[in-house]
Amino acid sequence: MIDYEQILDDPQRARVVAQYTIEYILGFCIKGRSLVGNDFDAAIILFTIQIYVGERAFRRNEKNCRSMGFADTFPEELLVPISRLALATITGLPKETVRRKIIRLEQLGLVRRVGSRGLLMSREFAFSPQRAELMIFNQKIVRKMFDQLATLDTPG
Repeated sequence: MIDYEQILDDPQRARVVAQYTIEYILGFCIKGRSLVGNDFDAAIILFTIQIYVGERAFRRNEKNCRSMGFADTFPEELLVPISRLALATITGLPKETVRRKIIRLEQLGLVRRVGSRGLLMSREFAFSPQRAELMIFNQKIVRKMFDQLATLDTPG
């Protein structure tokens, strides 16, 4: 088990975590916005859908999800769609902006409607080479961070 307090209480470790977290977020935004024609608002909405839906699904069925990797198909029945209102609240974007960006994301094939009000990432995008590239980039940044943290534990 990782002791996060121990990592963050150490100034060197906290600096490493902060640096790589910023690199992760910045890289994710830069690479991700290219999926939506350099539209940051649309990228933020897409990423919010991905994070919200994934987190809610994981929390609903944590035991079965722990062993899943990025290549595994997530069972449809575990997904919890997010509403446009929730997206506006989470992102701080106006409801009208969210509505317009959702239309754009649907046209790009990145998002799909579920029921009358819910939204999920499209299946096509979930398993696309572009999303895989984004996930691989993220894994590299996280790996660099843990490698850097490990060097702090190595004597002399």
